[in-house]
Amino acid sequence: MTLRRILEAPIADLTFEDVEGLIQEEAEEGPRFELKRELPANDRQGDPWMQGSRKLGDRARDGLAKEVVALANAYGGAVVIGVDESDEEPKRAVGPEPLLIPRIAECAERLQKSLDSIIDPPLPVLEVRGIAKPDADGSGVLVIRTGPSTRAPHGHGRPPLAYMRRGSRSEPMTMRDLQSTLFETRTRGERINALLEDRRRALTSMVEKGPHGIMLERGEQPFLGRSALYFRCTLVAVENLQLRADEVVRTAPIIRPTLGGSFSTSAFGSGSFHYGWAHRVNGVESVDHSSRHFARWFVGDQGIVDAYGLMTLDTYRGRSDVFAPVLFPPVALQALVLGEQLRRAARRPEVELVVECEFINPGTATAVHSDVRAFDDGTQIPDGAIRIGPFSLGNIDDFQAVYGEIERGIWHGLGLPIGSRINFPMAEWLAEMSRS
Repeated sequence: MTLRRILEAPIADLTFEDVEGLIQEEAEEGPRFELKRELPANDRQGDPWMQGSRKLGDRARDGLAKEVVALANAYGGAVVIGVDESDEEPKRAVGPEPLLIPRIAECAERLQKSLDSIIDPPLPVLEVRGIAKPDADGSGVLVIRTGPSTRAPHGHGRPPLAYMRRGSRSEPMTMRDLQSTLFETRTRGERINALLEDRRRALTSMVEKGPHGIMLERGEQPFLGRSALYFRCTLVAVENLQLRADEVVRTAPIIRPTLGGSFSTSAFGSGSFHYGWAHRVNGVESVDHSSRHFARWFVGDQGIVDAYGLMTLDTYRGRSDVFAPVLFPPVALQALVLGEQLRRAARRPEVELVVECEFINPGTATAVHSDVRAFDDGTQIPDGAIRIGPFSLGNIDDFQAVYGEIERGIWHGLGLPIGSRINFPMAEWLAEMSRS
């Protein structure tokens, strides 16, 4: 169970007790798990880092890059440095206790940068965490984790050396391995494109029906005769998460995090948990609507989040068909948070997420820089579709940066410089998800 936690729990939640548990359980190396007693070195003196140096030796960098590349070219997995291993094959974790690496937090940071610099192409998901032993003056062990890569095959060094995991060993890739990996990478990409195309068609179908085609439970048609702008934000996990989406939304404490401060709402509502989920093919769907918007939120078994719908356009001071772009990035933010929740529900935090947004303007629409009561002239956006992305989210530490790219893409896609930006309590949301 401890090995499973090392592979499946959010890496920030791992503790020194988890690493000690590997020894107690005599965890066995395998296709997704590698042990290292210490930082790889060329001689018995060990890596320079162990002698007080501020840099890692090339042998440590290259040896660990080999293991990480081999995992990414196969099924993904974890490398734990600081746990001794037995002599038999396959090797097992042995004690009596972990072997400590000094200044573990700084070591993890330097190792992350070193691996990022020599692995080619860059890995979509690569997490390096230093886990300090309590009361050990900052010493501890390293955990490196990666997922099955959508960009495989990967190599390291110049020229790149490519490895693949075979059982409990990392071995050089053959030409057949390279051909097989390239085929699997292409197939994975085709799957993602097919899922995105399906969600594009869902939005196009809504546009074709028009605002008058929206009918509520009581037969009301609240948007009849009104102009509207259509928007979609789709998140897809690159690996099939094999979820029961109906179970996830029934038990999860967070579905759409409520926005706070000046961003108390979005183009598709303010958020919070919905109890009105309806069963759909391969997932569940919930409807959110107000006097100004209508949106469908779809959560798919494979690891899909799709928010799509319309927002009606305003008339103000003689200008018709006006809207505020600032209302749309929060939809993407909520989709990203839900995507992270799905990764955790599936116990697959190493799986890359892909996010794409799209506007469809069937008529005329003017984007104003702040809100609809601003006195700027705004920008008239072209009719047709404006597609933003796709963007990739790997490490959860990159959440803020990825969201910033989506936010920037939305504003620039509409022909405007970036307006008001959202500061969101990501740490609080992640802590809440960890407690679930």
